[in-house]
Amino acid sequence: MTREMPPSFDSFCQQFHSEQACADALFAARWPDGFRCPSCSHTRYYLTSTRRLPLYECASCRRQTSIIAGTVMEGSSTPLTRWFQALYLLSQPGGISSNRLSKVMAVTYKTAWLISHKLRHAMQQADLAEQLTGQVRVEPFTYGSAFFPDAKQPLLIGASLDEKANAAYVKIKQPDPRHVNNELRVINPIGIHTFVRTHTNERNVTVHPLINNSISDFLYLKRYVCDWLNDTFNGIGAKHLQAYLDEFSFRINMKLRKMSSFACLLAWCAKTAALQYKMLIRDKLVLPEPWRAYGSRAKWRARQLALWMA
Repeated sequence: MTREMPPSFDSFCQQFHSEQACADALFAARWPDGFRCPSCSHTRYYLTSTRRLPLYECASCRRQTSIIAGTVMEGSSTPLTRWFQALYLLSQPGGISSNRLSKVMAVTYKTAWLISHKLRHAMQQADLAEQLTGQVRVEPFTYGSAFFPDAKQPLLIGASLDEKANAAYVKIKQPDPRHVNNELRVINPIGIHTFVRTHTNERNVTVHPLINNSISDFLYLKRYVCDWLNDTFNGIGAKHLQAYLDEFSFRINMKLRKMSSFACLLAWCAKTAALQYKMLIRDKLVLPEPWRAYGSRAKWRARQLALWMA
């Protein structure tokens, strides 16, 4: 997973210029030790290469397996070359918006948006697979504009610390809305306890609720994630915010571990089941939108700006 990637998008596209080149890379990521039948774990197979995508038939139980079956790409008619382009671009330090991705890949916005979220789903699985261990620090902070304090999104950042008290592995999470004082937009103690219980080994955990007591890594990451969400996407709403936070954390953690974001993401895509569209757009429990109390978003914005200028 430390293999060097091409230094530019153009050179990457040249390396993965065909469906076969992408299928070969996906095969290596899915079966790094050689083919294993999903049903019986047999290692020998017969290859059908006359289809758009390779088909592998187990020599023992005769089960046929597509190269994308059981991956985030399963069920997609989008060419693998487009998927790999999205993989590369979301692996870059700044990521990419769906609007920009649709233009680069020459696909519809909806296709780019769905591919992006399926890749983020793989990043979320990587996050779920690992807890914060050792000396852990947890801090609350908020995402949003200073002009609209009642619309800020309370968040929690936690990190495993190395021997120099620097962040070694990071998680950024939305608390359960039921654990938030909505009027003040602050996280109640139960929200912090739930983060510790869910995302750490619950040993050597230090909670620092005061922002002015923050370590330098946390100050940088809190500013960076907020700037990234605003600059790259023009802001993200509460419903899908967690997916973007996990994307941000994934790349940060790969950088901290000096690992290839592309190779690691490809490996997780190869073993993560596809996220279904109906699951992606389903209703989620989020904090109530403050402008509903004013009748419209325009009236709410006018009220907040008037208070700010008073």
